[in-house]
Amino acid sequence: MSLSIFTPRIWKIMIVAAYPFLLAATRYFEALERTGTMGAYFADTLMPVTIICYVGVIFVLRKRAI
Repeated sequence: MSLSIFTPRIWKIMIVAAYPFLLAATRYFEALERTGTMGAYFADTLMPVTIICYVGVIFVLRKRAI
């Protein structure tokens, strides 16, 4: 019997970890916004990119069954 049946795929773990990761990322970007104009610029541009990339990685891993 193969034990690989009982080990979850990486994308399944990432789906479960999505909420804590995005919560931590949101708090980081909020703190970055408070540092000044450049911090607000980086936070406003990188937060949507972070969310899109996280979801994109999940879809790529799911498509390849990793």
